[in-house]
Amino acid sequence: MLKLLELALSFVGSVVAFGINVLDILVYYLLKFTIGLNWATHDLREVFKNVKSYSVEVDDGSYDPKTETKPRRAIESKDGLAYTPIEGVNTMKQLLAKVVANNKDKPCLGYRPAIRKIVEKREGHDWEIIEFADLTYENYDKIYSRIRNFGAGLARVTGLNSRGLFGIYEDTRKEWLMALHGCYQYNMVVMTCYASLGDESLCAAINETELPGMLVNEKNLGKIANVIVPRCPSLKNIVYTKALVSDESDKKKTKDAVEALEKKGLKVLPFEEVEQIGESDYKSNSVIPVKEEPTTDSLALIMYTSGTTAQPKGVMLSHKNILSIIAGADQKIGDDTSIEYNYLAYLPLAHILEMAAEHVVLKRGGKIGYGNPKTLSDKGAKPKGDIEVIAPTVLVGVPRVFDTIKKGAFEKIKSSPPFVQWLFHNAYNYKLDAIRHGRESPVWNFLVFNKFKKLVGGNLALIFSGGAALSKESHEFLRVCMSCSVIQGYGLTETSAGGTIQYGYQPFTTKNIGSPIITCQIKLISVPEMGYTIHDEEPRGELAIKGNNISLGYYKQDKLTKESYTSDGYFLTGDIGILHKDGSFSIVDRKKNLTKLAHGEYIALEKLESVYGNCPFVSPNGIMVYGDSDRDYPVALILVQPGYTKQWAQEHGISGDLTQIIKDPRVIKAVAASLKEEAKKNNLQRMEEIKHFKLLLDEWTPDNELLTAAMKLKRANIVKRYKTEIEEMYATRQ
Repeated sequence: MLKLLELALSFVGSVVAFGINVLDILVYYLLKFTIGLNWATHDLREVFKNVKSYSVEVDDGSYDPKTETKPRRAIESKDGLAYTPIEGVNTMKQLLAKVVANNKDKPCLGYRPAIRKIVEKREGHDWEIIEFADLTYENYDKIYSRIRNFGAGLARVTGLNSRGLFGIYEDTRKEWLMALHGCYQYNMVVMTCYASLGDESLCAAINETELPGMLVNEKNLGKIANVIVPRCPSLKNIVYTKALVSDESDKKKTKDAVEALEKKGLKVLPFEEVEQIGESDYKSNSVIPVKEEPTTDSLALIMYTSGTTAQPKGVMLSHKNILSIIAGADQKIGDDTSIEYNYLAYLPLAHILEMAAEHVVLKRGGKIGYGNPKTLSDKGAKPKGDIEVIAPTVLVGVPRVFDTIKKGAFEKIKSSPPFVQWLFHNAYNYKLDAIRHGRESPVWNFLVFNKFKKLVGGNLALIFSGGAALSKESHEFLRVCMSCSVIQGYGLTETSAGGTIQYGYQPFTTKNIGSPIITCQIKLISVPEMGYTIHDEEPRGELAIKGNNISLGYYKQDKLTKESYTSDGYFLTGDIGILHKDGSFSIVDRKKNLTKLAHGEYIALEKLESVYGNCPFVSPNGIMVYGDSDRDYPVALILVQPGYTKQWAQEHGISGDLTQIIKDPRVIKAVAASLKEEAKKNNLQRMEEIKHFKLLLDEWTPDNELLTAAMKLKRANIVKRYKTEIEEMYATRQ
């Protein structure tokens, strides 16, 4: 995921000069003194003109009127919750068959074969670049045939069949999705883990599920042989995919690892060979039969979350659960037939958001081009980066990447010539105002914003942000600069990624997670200790979600399941929401990250991190607020934004490298002033102000166990790592 940030910064670098030329300037003045700069076309769908509410109350008796709101549903499901995106489809196996039947000859899954790895010197460092062949797609019919072959081959090789467990521990690629559906052909249950999961967590997941077989990348075979297998006695079968690129040394490592695993008694086969075995069985009419077909309520997936706690949790999802999020997201996006669904896949498929997104695209007959975080931009790929070659119409991302792009772009604009700065800010403000009034700005798009759009292939029609709350500033930036619909959604692994989603074409609103999807209902529960009640002017409380998308609980963790899932079917999210008058919701706080200070008052850590994260000195996702119950004030660890901090130092006559700069009293004073400004802007209470902080040059990543794979802070690990710094902040005053 760290490579996604490199992509973001590379994108920013491409906008350095902003592409403004003499012709643009001439056109600007021509338009200014002729038809004007606010010329626009109306952009709102007729259907939303008179909408007063995006959800409706239902009185099903599943609420306490003293402390809970009535549940709300999507208007379309007020009389009953949906669960399938296609009538008559009740399982993932049936969904695939139906989708293939509807789209046989259309392109389905695509990738670029790697030719070689090139190492270049950049800024004194070795930089790996992958040279690729042309992008190629296989059609739906071909992919379906390969999936069925893999499923039959897997059943033959491993002996697994209905309800048997098979794991996927691999980066996002087409074989990941094919393996998933190959297993579903035989009603197997798939266990997924992030490819970045640490050894301890991986072993815990394998042992908890007593996993007999797993798909891995060949680059991890050595670790599987030497670290995992000795601690995981249930593993008997390994299927491996090829690395993106490998040399003779890598091939020898693979050969040695395979031999080591076979000596330990494991069956080890490459993905293609498993396919070939299944294909042979089909040709000879000797395919192993499925023992028992799945039902809509059959267990389909055990998805191990990235885990902000010590060990990941295995969330159990049924076929109905997965179908429900596909149905819910598909309905919210709308029925615009002018969009050709061309999707760039790069987020971890072990994250429910990416899995849901890819299946929505398939349901719509779209095509998926697989990229890699290391090769998304031309900084890591030749002749071009994945994003430019695939040229997606639909892009899904997480706020951290979008925040980085936004911050970096504004830094570059600030260092541009005065006229460029003036033109950009005029264009930005004009267009933002137009969008808020339901209009587009083709003039400003022509002069300015089409240049941004070309950097991501030029075809973007829809951006979806999930995984965490997208800031108002980043939402506005994406909508203005990318000239496409930008929508947010809310959900968790436990809710199959579903909960709320904004409509694809509703009026532009930020800091809003939309309204319930058609497969669930949502109520708010008062949290008086935090000052949130359903009796506020706009009801506020913990979001509780019930419906067909709610998972079956945590695998073999009954106690944890009972803490989060109520007896009447609600999942308690731990997130504090507001119910708006138009029937949509916003997230404002996090119940589970509530800390009581010495004076007995509570502070919400994630809320403060969201506020102070807008400080220009702070890297995206680069602040952790900590509160000690024996102290009456919070402190913060801050990863500085290198570009902005260096630029500020130069402008104020401060020299040296970043190590020296962040220790300079003038810089520390400037950061303190910036934090104070954000606190004032957001009307924070005095006890929520950050006056004691530590500036850091470190990186927090999934690899060093300080972030989850979903890019959330691992607080316990960070506190442990920076114990000394935290103690110093409480012992001294800055």
